[in-house]
Amino acid sequence: MMFLNTHTHHLSHQSDVLELYNQFPNELNLNAKIYSIGIHPAYINSTTIDEETHLINHHILDKNCLAIGEIGLDKLCETDFNLQIEVFEKQIKIAEENQLPIIIHSVRAYQEILHIRKKMNLTVPFIFHGFNKNEQLLQQIIAQNCFASFGKNLLYNKNLQIIFANLSAKYFFLENDSSEIPIQEIYAFAAELRKISIEELQQQMAENWKNVFGFEIS
Repeated sequence: MMFLNTHTHHLSHQSDVLELYNQFPNELNLNAKIYSIGIHPAYINSTTIDEETHLINHHILDKNCLAIGEIGLDKLCETDFNLQIEVFEKQIKIAEENQLPIIIHSVRAYQEILHIRKKMNLTVPFIFHGFNKNEQLLQQIIAQNCFASFGKNLLYNKNLQIIFANLSAKYFFLENDSSEIPIQEIYAFAAELRKISIEELQQQMAENWKNVFGFEIS
């Protein structure tokens, strides 16, 4: 079985790891087997939005592009928040039109993102990457047919560990994001929390990938 990494900024090139690699429109890494693509809120450049949007529209035609992302809202970055919303909604429309799931970046903006989702009446799922919040917020996410992806914070946050251990298996993914922690280590810890084998966890992640990304692990 494979270790499926739902969001990463690193390519490990390990035979037992399959990574959904985060791509930026102007910096495509052709070594990625599968990837997501999007304009991160911290890196929005008002002079290149149209060009980057065009590139996104082009690359999502590639069968190896499984999602739009990471995109979202970030109240701590320097980008004007109204501009962030504009670019976010522009990319959401592309995802909805092409029925691609969305990898979400959220910093202090979960409610705004969920409001936009409801306002736009979206059918494609959001995957909130690097989830590190509380049970109440997680239930709001699930109520909107969305998912949470857990990474390095799962190893250190006791409250998050309790939430994760009791979460329905169909609502979560695993990732290592930009950390150097091997995805295998995150799987081993996650399996221990849920009191199942690593192989059982791998099987569940394969099922979730199939359901959300339409990607079947051979």
